[in-house]
Amino acid sequence: MENDPALEHALLEHLRFAPLSRAELVRRTGASDGRVQAALNDLITGTFVARRPQDSGPPDYELTKAGAGRLKLMEDLVESPLKTMAKVFGSMAVQVVRPPQPPGTPLEKLRLSDDDRSVCTTALADQFAAGRIDQPELDRRTDLLYAARIRSDLDPVFEGLPLPALAAPYQPPPGTQPPNWATILWIALPVVVVIAIILGHALTSGASAVTVLLFLLLVGAKIAWTYRGRRFRE
Repeated sequence: MENDPALEHALLEHLRFAPLSRAELVRRTGASDGRVQAALNDLITGTFVARRPQDSGPPDYELTKAGAGRLKLMEDLVESPLKTMAKVFGSMAVQVVRPPQPPGTPLEKLRLSDDDRSVCTTALADQFAAGRIDQPELDRRTDLLYAARIRSDLDPVFEGLPLPALAAPYQPPPGTQPPNWATILWIALPVVVVIAIILGHALTSGASAVTVLLFLLLVGAKIAWTYRGRRFRE
């Protein structure tokens, strides 16, 4: 089943103030149980929603910090699109020119990234498919994964299971100096200007502003990530 961004956004909106069961989310959204479950699975994989087992009855689903951030970004895009795009690309520029983790941090104390959690979620699903763990054990370990903050917290998540390979943190070459803010502006400003021009043309042609902004955001993120990977390999 393909991703359903509109339904995923509606689910995040309903989970904004309190955890809810899947049945309640089905009632509130009017979508089928299968569509809601598929959308919840995608949100859990993306760490936007967490599944919380209950002592009795079905589990509840609650918004995570990442999910709240996604909602805030969507609201900002609608209220102030150009300002929000400038902030987003400024943040991406900083990530391009600055390592995400201070050099010398021990691997066991390295904070988990969204990519790390995604890799771990896939690894647990593979172990479940292989028959090494059952559904209750998968749920228990998944809850431990969402509560984990650093890599050493993954030990109980994969106790008795193969630990997935996570990406090593970037270490700048000896003597490398981080670029200054002039470099950051040099990267971000042309991108923001081009986006403003494209957005203005799209709006005058009748396209949906939110659709155009999301498309530009994804394209810009891909460009920044590609540039970052090429820069770090040099």
